[in-house]
This record gives sequence, C-alpha cells and structure tokens, in this order.
Amino acid sequence: MKKEDLIKKWLDNEQLTKEELEAFKKLDAYDSYVKIAETAKSFSAPEYVVSDNLSKLKEGLSTKKSNTSNSTKKNLKLFLRIAAIFVVGLGLYFSFFTADRNTTVETIASQKKDIQLPDKSLVKLNATSSITYDEKNWKNKRQLHLQGEAYFDVSEGQKFDVNTSLGTISVIGTRFNIKQREQFLEVICYEGVVSVTINNETKYLREHDAIVYDSKVVNKLKIADFEPQWFNNKSYFYRVSYSKVLKELEWQYGVVIKTKNIDPSIIFTGNFVHSDIQTALKSITIPMRLKYVINNKTVTLYKE
Repeated sequence: MKKEDLIKKWLDNEQLTKEELEAFKKLDAYDSYVKIAETAKSFSAPEYVVSDNLSKLKEGLSTKKSNTSNSTKKNLKLFLRIAAIFVVGLGLYFSFFTADRNTTVETIASQKKDIQLPDKSLVKLNATSSITYDEKNWKNKRQLHLQGEAYFDVSEGQKFDVNTSLGTISVIGTRFNIKQREQFLEVICYEGVVSVTINNETKYLREHDAIVYDSKVVNKLKIADFEPQWFNNKSYFYRVSYSKVLKELEWQYGVVIKTKNIDPSIIFTGNFVHSDIQTALKSITIPMRLKYVINNKTVTLYKE
C-alpha cells in the first residue's frame, strides 16, 4: 500500500492489518501523527456562537466611557480566546498536511537503489541507507539528508547540500560518494570540488581526494578509484578495525553478529561480496583463522 493511502486509512480510523501497522510505524513522521491524534482527541473548543460574540464586542465598544476599562478587558479576553483556537486549529492543519511533505527513499539489507532527483541529479543508494528531501521546493533549495551510504552525480545548478548527522557536504556540480555510519564519515570526490563541514571546520576536496572522520579524528587521503567500490557488489577494507568490517556485513545482510573471544580492534584488510552471506563470511573469517555459526538472523564468530 502506498504511504499516502496508508496514512489516509489510519486517519479514517479504519482497521489496519498487521503488515500495514508495521509499515505505518516505520514512517518517519509516525511519532508526529500519534502526538497530533492524541492532542486532537483532548482538544475541546469553547462553546460559543461567533455572531453572538461579535455582537457583544460591538456593544462593548459602544458603552459609556465609564465602562470602557471593564469592556476592554472583556473584549481582550474574548479576542484571545478566538486567537488561541485559531492558532491551535492552524497548527493541527499544517501538522497533518505538511509534516510528511518530504520525500524519503530508503533501502533494506542487500538492496541498492538508483534515484533521479528533480534536477536530473543521480543518486545511487547503498544497502540500509536513506535520503530525505523536499521535492516541491527542490528548485529553490537543493538539499537532502542522508543516512548510510550514497553516490551522487550532481547536475550543475545552485548549491547542492547533503546533510548527515556528522557534517554537511556541499557542491555545485560533481561526482562524489558519502558514507556515514554511526560516528564514521567518509567523503570521496571523483570529479569537481566538494566542501565538507565538520564541527564548523570546512575542508575542500578535489578529484581523487577523500576525507575520513572517525571518532573525532579527521584524515585527508588520496584515492585512485574512479567510482565507489561498492558498485561491484563488494565491500573493500584497507587496514580498518575488525569491528567496522562486522558492522558493514550486518548492514549489508540484515543480520546480527556476535563474537566470542575475539578482539574487535584487530586490523583487517580484504573484502566481502554482497550476494552470498556464506561466501562473505568465509572471506572475513578464513584470513583471521575464525569459525562461524549461522542461526536464523544471528551469526556467531569464534576462534578455532
């Protein structure tokens, strides 16, 4: 069911199926909808007739000068009541009809998506990632929010901003890749110029420049690739902690990885495929002399 139909069905108090209810709870604005609904239930407008109150207001304005002070106070209270109701009603209206105007595209484990933005810019979204943007206002403000990893081929035009929880990446027209996972941010520029702002400090990347922000440490690197390595359905690693390799495998395959008697800080260099979990696990365990057991969606790694 489309998101709009799902929201309409919920607003009409129609019974949702178990699958529809789970899908509804996953919507970005789910908490806002629930809060608004609860507020609307408890909201009770004062009982009065607008025409009668307007008549009273006119009578108050025409009273004798000696009663001006009292009438002014009464009229002020009446005006404030009307204004308060108007503001609450307006707030509820905009909460319902504008809170979810943003467009969100997301991927699940083992899934990748190609997205064309309104200005013909292209986005390739890696697994377990999402972008959110205002499609209607895109012409005036090219801005989106990224969670996870994505490759961008930006059409020339106004400034293009990609916001992440760790920093903002800005360009005019270029090709670049952003990977943001928890407290890790990596930006690689393949063409043009990219500015990266982290903690109010801005650095500029040109072709084959990369910047890595990891646990408050920022490193600027040179890369030889012309496109992201994950395009080949593989994740590559060069001298990274084993914990990051395991996290990436969790995101790609939608599993939970547990370890026994393994140091997560040991350094790993290698890769794993995105198409077969058995092959992927062998790629990251055999070089480390480790064994693994798969139980449904849980993978346990241990020493031989």
